[in-house]
Amino acid sequence: MTSVQDRTVSTAEETERVAADLARTLRPGDVVALDGELGSGKTSFVRGLAGGLGCEGVVTSPTFVRMQRYTGDGGEFVHIDAYRFEGDADLAQLGWDELVDDRRAVIAIEWAVRVAHALPERRVDVTLAYAEGDARIIRIRDRRQEFATKVCGVCGQSMPARAEGAFCSERCRGADLRRWLDGVYAIGSIPEDQDE
Repeated sequence: MTSVQDRTVSTAEETERVAADLARTLRPGDVVALDGELGSGKTSFVRGLAGGLGCEGVVTSPTFVRMQRYTGDGGEFVHIDAYRFEGDADLAQLGWDELVDDRRAVIAIEWAVRVAHALPERRVDVTLAYAEGDARIIRIRDRRQEFATKVCGVCGQSMPARAEGAFCSERCRGADLRRWLDGVYAIGSIPEDQDE
């Protein structure tokens, strides 16, 4: 079920607080897709996400470099700005497929509407819109639960219902294989008194 929440804010600090609250629910592999008019507060929202994830350093808009990486308490945070993207080649140049498949980073992408076709279905959509005066309305549509019906057999990470296999990534598949090779798993014998 999709969860939708609307919040009204008047300052960049309030925008950052709303984002920090959301950040506390994010896990590596989550994607936050941000949209809104120019100047509506998308970068302030990302700054709040970074703060909520425990990232150090100044978060700036990556419009000209397209992508910034930060390290936080819970792992890596990737900030992408698609404003100047012209097509799939721009995403490929950033290694988009690997970023999404790897599931080691929280990813926030500004101007997500420009790459909507490439976004995973399991994501959080954030729309920022102008309201009366200096106010902004932040709509957060959490679509993660719609697709999280399976969990990885190694790390417990939620996986899309249509995911094949029992693991969220090749890394977890390898960790499970390592368990087998180390003898953590064992195949028991059939008791003698049990019919085959």
